[in-house]
Formats: sequence, structure tokens, C-alpha cells
Amino acid sequence: MEPLHRTVLHHPSLPGRKTLSRSRDARRRCSDARLSLLLLALMSSLASPAALGGEVLLPPADTAAAGASVRVELLITNDTTEPLRYPIADALRTRLIANDQAFQIDLEREPDAPAGQLELAPQSFRRIGYRLQLPYDARGAVTLRTLDGTSRAVMFTVLPPEEVAPPEPGTPTAAAAPPQPDPAIAAPLTRESAFLAALSVYEPVYFSVGSHGGSNAKFQLSFKYHLFNEDAGLARRVPALGHLYLGYTQTSLWDLESESNPFRDTSYKPRLFYADPDVWHARSRPVRLGAELGIGHESNGRSEDDSRSINILYLRPALTFGAAGKWQLILAPMLYHYLDKADNDDIAEYRGHVDFMASVGKSDSWQLTSMLREGTGDGWSLQLDLTYPLRSVALGNLNGYLHFQYFGGWGESLLDYNRRLPAQYRLGLMIVR
Repeated sequence: MEPLHRTVLHHPSLPGRKTLSRSRDARRRCSDARLSLLLLALMSSLASPAALGGEVLLPPADTAAAGASVRVELLITNDTTEPLRYPIADALRTRLIANDQAFQIDLEREPDAPAGQLELAPQSFRRIGYRLQLPYDARGAVTLRTLDGTSRAVMFTVLPPEEVAPPEPGTPTAAAAPPQPDPAIAAPLTRESAFLAALSVYEPVYFSVGSHGGSNAKFQLSFKYHLFNEDAGLARRVPALGHLYLGYTQTSLWDLESESNPFRDTSYKPRLFYADPDVWHARSRPVRLGAELGIGHESNGRSEDDSRSINILYLRPALTFGAAGKWQLILAPMLYHYLDKADNDDIAEYRGHVDFMASVGKSDSWQLTSMLREGTGDGWSLQLDLTYPLRSVALGNLNGYLHFQYFGGWGESLLDYNRRLPAQYRLGLMIVR
């Protein structure tokens, strides 16, 4: 536990106070303000229910220079009477809002900060240091918040490097000199970057080839789009809007055996859904419950006898056991009700009403994901996806994952929902798992 120090703040107008230079006075005001913010954040965390294993993001110690690498801290509290085990993330995904521009930045844990599982004694707290690389064109009052929503946003001031007063002699600095701007994070909010700031992965993305009853390939594209900026006024007044997404997934089967190599079938799956990755989490162990609730459409874009389409209302809870970066077990069944299935009235006999999904794996190692469907009639299907990061293989710094897929049962595509084809074995590249 880190001790709390009693701090007395002096007002500059008190009698007998010496006149300070403008830069030294500015530094003292920044230091006093930072101490006040720290005390307020600590009191807030200890006074709120979130303090039972809560997190508070603390801003940089002083006014920051644009383009600099600065230190921010994650304050972790344990207000219970029992020890708390807390997983320390190697990186925090954050969004920085500066003069109407949005930047998505990963905060890297400082090398000397605790790693792995942190044992926090009752009625204690700990500060974990992270490095924030500021965009070179950030100016004025900026807002920083974690993307997972576990801590509240903080505000601090960023000025051009030439306007930031140098530190007093003997004061440790965050960086020897402001680094050159990194185009990956310092680009202004153009039309493209505004779109990308709200775009993220959804279902796995892959391309794999196999052969059993004819050579074929299967590939899938998927993404989701964040509809409301959680820092905007409307989302602040109605927090649920900050969890709304548009999702899109496209899965195609490519017949490589037939003449002209036609696509056998493609499923188009747009969705509108509410997603919260942290509906509940255990206070003393790495267990978390998330949920996704929405409406979805799936069709194959064909006409007449080959037309297939369904509309569903679905709920997908996700229970995660294990800390990020460690071995994890995830159970995520998807329960759905058919709102419309006119093109294929008997589809429930082959698909049922639940996709039983589970995965076990580690971010830098193997991961096995399974999906089982049990129809109300004789239909069933099982898909297994085994992946391993290629960057861990002695083939150079390759991105993506080695992908092996097995599918057996009925209805691998929407066109063949009521047909049982030979089991498929495929090998390829998974880009996002």
C-alpha cells in the first residue's frame, strides 16, 4: 500500500510570499492542481461503490507538451475487508479527444510497473504507471478515457512544446525531449480517420482453403461501427447510446472445383445491437460477464428457389474466466428467436435456437473455438477453429494466425441449411480471431 501524504496548499496572495517568475508560478499552479485532482480522485474512488476494486485514471503531473511521451497512472483501489487480486494489463486502449479530433491510442505499461496479477491488501490502493504518446497536433484541454469504460474520463492541458516551461532543476522529466510526431497516431481527424476511429473488429476474419468432396475455399469479413461517440452530449445524457453498434459479417463459400470457379453461396449478415463487455465482474478473481443484445438479418441475395433469408432477435451473454494476456475460457452462447423465416419455414429443425459457442486460448498462443448447433429435428452442425499466431513462428514478423477449420453436419451455408454435405477440413490465414 502506498502511503497518503498530508499536503498543504499555499495561496500565492499570502503575506510574505516572494514574487516568482511566470514559468515557476505556472509550474506550481500545475503541481497544486494535480495534487488536488489526485486527492479528489482518491476520495471519489473511496466514497463510491466502484471502490470495491475500482479504477481511476489519473492525468499527467504537469501541463503536457504536444508530441511528448507523458506518464499517466491507473489508480486501483480495494475498499473491501478481503485481499483483491487484480490483473494488470500490459496496454490500455484509450480514446483521446483534442480540439474536436479523436485519436485511438494504446497506453503502454511502464517497464518498472507491476505486471501480471496484483495482490492488493484490504483498504489499500496502488498506482500503475503507463506511457501516453501525445499526438503532435493536440492543443488545449483534452479528454482521455479508456475504451472499455471501466474508468471515467480525465481532462488535462496540452500546449505547443515551446510554450511548456522547462522543469525545475532536479525534477525528473517524462521524456528527455519531445519525440517527432508519429503519423500513426498524430494524423488529424480527416474523413477517413473519423470513420476508422469508430470502426473495430467483430467476428473473426479469415481465408482458408480445403478439400473434401471438391476443392473449395471459405472466407469471412466482419466489422462493427460505434454509432455514438461516448464523449458527445447525447451519449452522456443517455449512456446506453454509447453501447450501440452496427455490425456486418459476410461469409462466402467459393467452389474451386467447378468450371469458372463460381461462389457457391454467400451469407450477408447486418445487425444492430447493444453491447457491453463488462456487465459484471468479480472483485477478487478474473471473471467477467459481458452481453450483446440485438436484431439481425441474414440472407444469401438470391432469388426464386435459391432465395434464403431470416430475421432474428438474439441475446449473446459472454462469460470470461481468466485475465487478459493469460489463458482464458470464454462461454458465449447465442440465443435467438426467429422474427421472419418465410423463405425457409423449417430452418429451426436444422439450426435450432441456440449457437453454443466456447473458446479456450491465450493471446500469444493457441486458441480453440467451437460452435455447436442442435436443431429441433435431426439437423446439427459443429465448427472448430484452431489458430496460432504466426509472429510466434520462426518465419519472420508475420501478422495474423495460422488457421485450421473443421465443419461437419448440416447447413454450412444458408443455401444448404437442410442438406448434409461431406465434412470439410481447411487450412489458411486468420487475420482477426
